[in-house]
Amino acid sequence: MYRIMILTSFIIGITMSAYLLRRKKIPSRIIVMSLALELLLCVYLSIIATYLLSGMGGYGLNSTGGAVGMLLGAFIFSFITPQNKEAFWDAYTLVLPLMYGLGKVGCAFAGCCGGISYNGICHIHTQEGDVFPVQILEASVFLLIFAMSAFVYFRNRFDPLKAAIIYSLVKIMLDFLRASHADKIVSENQIMCAVVIVLLLVVRFRGNYGINKETV
Repeated sequence: MYRIMILTSFIIGITMSAYLLRRKKIPSRIIVMSLALELLLCVYLSIIATYLLSGMGGYGLNSTGGAVGMLLGAFIFSFITPQNKEAFWDAYTLVLPLMYGLGKVGCAFAGCCGGISYNGICHIHTQEGDVFPVQILEASVFLLIFAMSAFVYFRNRFDPLKAAIIYSLVKIMLDFLRASHADKIVSENQIMCAVVIVLLLVVRFRGNYGINKETV
């Protein structure tokens, strides 16, 4: 089920991105090239992130690394086709919480990314004891965030950099409920999200990402 949900998140995310780009009348060949780059960067950086965070001894898909890959792809194509940069930023940023939320559904079935020790309401019983249902909470929160982002997008008030910063901040807060905080104050994922926020702020202040519309 985990692999199915991860694959589903990729398929739905890429399909929706293509739809959003077509709505902006981006040429099909440009869309195909951008999707290929996005998939390559998303998968590559998610694997590299897992490899580095495991001490160069493990492989897997890291969601934060994948999100960085998506944003990097949008950044690259904003220079390749500067006339379409707003469309690329919008399309590939909007789908991030959707892909992450669906991926976390898979994690909930697989039992990975366990929560902190917790025996209150809605706790999950595992071999390690009762834990907080962090995967379910993350999936619910990010799917809700996606719905809100889509509503704002279709009202033409979506700011991709502001949205990506909010996604990163929410990820940082929810990460405190993970088992990774049992023996540390700040996790590697939180550090990665903080770095992403700083880089996004740099891009925003430089004003070269192509957003000129009124935002909320």
